[in-house]
Amino acid sequence: MNKYKPFRKLMLLFIFFLFSISVLFVIFYNKVIENPLKSNESKIIIEINQGEGFYEVLNDLDKANKLNNKFLIKLNLAIDKRNIELVEGIYEIDTNTTLENLINSLENKAGDMDLVKLTIPEGYSVEDIAKTVEEKGICTKEEFLKAVNNYELPSYIKADKKKRYNLEGFLYPDTYLIEKSSDADTIIKLMIDRFEDVLNRVKDENKIDIKNEDIEKIVTVASIIEKEARIPKDRPLISSVIYNRLEKNMKLQIDAAVIYALGYHVDVVLNKHLEIDSPYNIYKYNGLPIGPISNPGIECIKAALIPEKTDYLYYILQVDGSHYFTNNYDEFLKKKKELGY
Repeated sequence: MNKYKPFRKLMLLFIFFLFSISVLFVIFYNKVIENPLKSNESKIIIEINQGEGFYEVLNDLDKANKLNNKFLIKLNLAIDKRNIELVEGIYEIDTNTTLENLINSLENKAGDMDLVKLTIPEGYSVEDIAKTVEEKGICTKEEFLKAVNNYELPSYIKADKKKRYNLEGFLYPDTYLIEKSSDADTIIKLMIDRFEDVLNRVKDENKIDIKNEDIEKIVTVASIIEKEARIPKDRPLISSVIYNRLEKNMKLQIDAAVIYALGYHVDVVLNKHLEIDSPYNIYKYNGLPIGPISNPGIECIKAALIPEKTDYLYYILQVDGSHYFTNNYDEFLKKKKELGY
């Protein structure tokens, strides 16, 4: 019997094992290079900041669980010794793409696919939005405002020449990815569509039926809450004060509406400001202002729909950003004096 025969068998098995592993590695390696991205969606958004390198992009994608294998991709880059120079921008990339096409796209060599990221904070007015759109280089402030004034209103918005902007309150604050070629009408439609999506979501989640003729009132209340509330827990409480005062036919006397009526910001609303003759001045006129005074987010829309059940009629801002609420005018005056107003 050949004493080396078992050893040769082991060696052959070991070589076969290494060969199998190598073949599997090459197959998996090629698969990753041919399809480096993973996502449940057909496209992903990649944002390139100024001076950012491709390795940083890979790390971000890996953290977001959108990369098939970071190690093998970096191994490929190390072998190729490729110098990658990314172009700043926002890119919409097909999930089913090769590593080569991914790199070309981010180097802006595979067609100009970069987008503009437009972020509109909650509580922005139409004019704030117009300024932001201009800063992003999409269109001028004047072009946006003109488009707002000429836009065909949805059925739930009542046209009124006394309003500053009929669309105020309905341009939903969010982050939008806009193609560079977009015009003002396209942006307005995106924002109104998002508003309708959010309103439907609120209705479905809370099992509330909202009639078209009630939408503007709800959004007007929400827009006031958006400007007045500093902390989340105060939203439904401020909402309750608004509805309680309306029920008692009391003037709402809310500073944020006066500031909107003025058309410019003031840190402190003075007696002279309260004299402005405007349908937004709810110190002078009973009821809600003629329309929304800002574009509210989902939480303020919820608060306007579902106010806290209280008997509060007054509130005042405290040092910590919360509001003090009461149903007693003398208590309100005492707190006001205590806070130094």
